[in-house]
Amino acid sequence: MAERKADGPAVREGDPKPRRAVLDELCALTGWTRRHARRALSQALTIRQRPRRARARVYGTEVLEPLRFVWATLNGPSGKRLAPFMGNVVKALERFGELDVDPEVRASSFGCPRPRSTGPWPRSELASR
Repeated sequence: MAERKADGPAVREGDPKPRRAVLDELCALTGWTRRHARRALSQALTIRQRPRRARARVYGTEVLEPLRFVWATLNGPSGKRLAPFMGNVVKALERFGELDVDPEVRASSFGCPRPRSTGPWPRSELASR
């Protein structure tokens, strides 16, 4: 492919005999028809770039900043590896004072339950768990 692109302008504007030779060689190597080979060569010479579609943001900065911090703390795992542990890591980082997340954001985005306002669980609830 790179060789075709390098030869392109010289072959396109040059003498018909070398162009025929290039087409014959390409057809022999690939098994393409001359028509397909001619189209493939002309298409390989054009540079096409499609503009990227802008996506709407899903999360705001109140979610992205803690998410980036947790991601960097865990040494940048992929999303599927990060998601199962996100709630536990957020709780641990908050417990050690490394991260401060709003309770509503924590409950909606990180899969952590809201902390109880009454304090720690009574012993009877801990025994049943």
